[in-house]
Amino acid sequence: MMKNRITFNVIITLTFFLLINLIIMPTSFAHLAEEGYFNVIDQETEEVVFSTAKSISVNDYFITQDNKQYRIIEVDAEEGEGVAEFEKEVELLESRDDILALTQGLLAQQEDRMIGMYNTHNPESYVPESGTEAKPGDGDIFPVTERFKESLEEKGIEVVHDRSHHDPIDGGAYQRSRPTAKKLAEQAPDTILDIHRDGVPDPEEYITTIDGEEVAQVRLVVGRQNPGMEANDEFAKQIKAVADEQYPGLIKDIFYADGTYNQDLSPRSMLLEFGTHTLSREQAAASTVYFADVIEQLLYGGAEGEGLQDEAAQSTGALRSVGIILAIVIIGGGILLVINAGSLQGAIDRIKNLGGLGSALGAKGKEEDDDDE
Repeated sequence: MMKNRITFNVIITLTFFLLINLIIMPTSFAHLAEEGYFNVIDQETEEVVFSTAKSISVNDYFITQDNKQYRIIEVDAEEGEGVAEFEKEVELLESRDDILALTQGLLAQQEDRMIGMYNTHNPESYVPESGTEAKPGDGDIFPVTERFKESLEEKGIEVVHDRSHHDPIDGGAYQRSRPTAKKLAEQAPDTILDIHRDGVPDPEEYITTIDGEEVAQVRLVVGRQNPGMEANDEFAKQIKAVADEQYPGLIKDIFYADGTYNQDLSPRSMLLEFGTHTLSREQAAASTVYFADVIEQLLYGGAEGEGLQDEAAQSTGALRSVGIILAIVIIGGGILLVINAGSLQGAIDRIKNLGGLGSALGAKGKEEDDDDE
């Protein structure tokens, strides 16, 4: 009897502590999300070249806005610091022709156009509107994603936004969001986008001006533990290449982080961070409108990105103009030849005589060469 009572008391005690942990977990993690960010410095210049609220690991790397690649070689988690070494200047695409080719759209011939979206960190919010960086359930990241969705739908693109919750924002969130990503992948969308915002406290880290409007920059995150990372890497570079042409400064950088982020489910899967929590929600939402232009241009060769399309059209138009000019010269020359010869047969005879003259000149040249020998 005494043994059963002790066992019952142990169970009650363990249950109590479990409930307490479940209650305080979101609050504790929210505090960590606010304070836990990293500054990464250049090994040589000792200047900060990268900041993120994501955990960083040795061998993570990133491509900066000006296409310089750095690799993280040291991490001090307690101090929230990392050290990176410069590796190389990156060519996002092999040539200018590759950029022009992208204006035609990777999937331009495809009739059905569909994009899938979800939010692994659904509580993520923007402090200026909400007064907090995380709201359990429907965070500010949902209306930002909806603005993105609407911008694409206005272009005639079907968008499926799965609003499933995966609370809290912790290390297990990506495992909890995997069924959501799988459900989207089963519908075979052209791309699957996981929409986030960063947690770097300085809003200047993510602000840019496009067409006179202050908007949030976008970070692309590629999971380097994904077995199919090469395809996702190529997609990230294509996005940045088109965006750099269309809206310079919109893409902040590309971060290759230690993880998969469910990107193994699609070769065109990408994690996007629209600004940071200290920017306004409207600045992040405004950014999605420009990013929608980039995605439409890249995937479908949309009407936006006129500069790129004009350049491609000019290239094609120049070749067409040369062909037209040559045709005019040939036809005009033929007409003049017929007029001068008095008849079509006379023109043909003259052309034959020109051929004979060429043969005679060739023979004379050969005789002179023989004499020289």
